[in-house]
Parts: sequence; C-alpha cells; structure tokens
Amino acid sequence: MITVYHSSLSRSVRVLWLAEEIGLAYQLKTVEMFSAEMQHPEFLAVHPQGKVPAIDDDGFILWETAAIFDYLVTKYSDGSLIPSRDTELGAKAVQWIHFSEGSLAVTMGEIAAHSAYLPASRRIPALVERGHELAPQIINIVEQSLSGQPFILGKDFSAADIMLAFGLNIARHLNFVNQSTPNCLAYCQRLEQRAAYQRACDK
Repeated sequence: MITVYHSSLSRSVRVLWLAEEIGLAYQLKTVEMFSAEMQHPEFLAVHPQGKVPAIDDDGFILWETAAIFDYLVTKYSDGSLIPSRDTELGAKAVQWIHFSEGSLAVTMGEIAAHSAYLPASRRIPALVERGHELAPQIINIVEQSLSGQPFILGKDFSAADIMLAFGLNIARHLNFVNQSTPNCLAYCQRLEQRAAYQRACDK
C-alpha cells in the first residue's frame, strides 16, 4: 500500500484529495510542519528538503506534488484527470498544474507563512510585501480563465483543479478571493463540496 507523508493544512492535502478521487488505497504518515522530525535523517531520506508531500510506493520514493500527481494518475487510474499530454487540453492541464504551484501557491504561501505562521525570528517582511504586489494579478488570471466554465479546463473536473484549489483557498483566507472575484469564489465553494475533498480534509 502507498504511504503518503502528510501534514495537516499543508500542500500534501492535495495528494490525499487526488487519492480519494481515483479510489486509491493509502496509509498516512503524519508529520508536524516546521518540526524537528522533518529534519531527522529518517525523514530526510524520504524528502531531502524535509517537506511534504512525499509518497512511498513499496519502496519507491517520490516527492514534488506535480510529479506525484502524474505518477498516481498514470499508474493507478484511467488517466482522465490529466488528459493526454499530446493534446491541447492535456497541455493546458500541465500548464495549470505548474502555475498552481510555481505562481499561486508559492506567493500565497509566502504571504501566509511570513505574516503569521512562521516563528517571528524566521519571517521575512519583504516576501509579504512582494506577495501583496503579485497577488492581484495572479488571482485575476484565474478569475478570467474561469469565466463561463465550472472548472479550469472547461466542463470536466481535473487534477489541475485540485492543484489550484489549495492556493486559492489560501488566497480566500487572505481575502484576495472575495466578492470582487466571483468566479474564483464560486469555484472554491464548488470544489469544497466534492466528497473526495471532504474525505481528504477529514484525515
């Protein structure tokens, strides 16, 4: 059985959500964010940066959420949550998966971490200031792309929606997603009604 290394309220909830969507059995290894356990040699053998998520599939270790998504969707499902990569829709899915992590989640995560969640001695105010400058443009990209469609690729739910939801939920917590961004707000509310999402959040 696959082991998922997970911390509550972290990026790793996306891996649980994906597993729930595709009906994949897994077991959890929960570690506390920013804890000494994450820097223990045993954990660093799983993720060399001391982060989550990571998975162990019968001795095969993999980290980085996008790589985990690609592996699990390809190996353990019918593949529909990431359309064929040689199609325009598949290319768009990959685009949004990388945007979700490289732009959206990083920016929102830095604002949240360096304004509240990190110990005061580790906070970098300049990252919060920079994040506030970048956030409106990033959210507007998603807002405009959701116009007239329920999911980021169109009518069908995909792995790209799972990836986007994490960063958008942080943005909603930080009030970058609000009544002035109705597409993003309705999208977040629509995604959180999915049974697989709710099961993942209950872990």
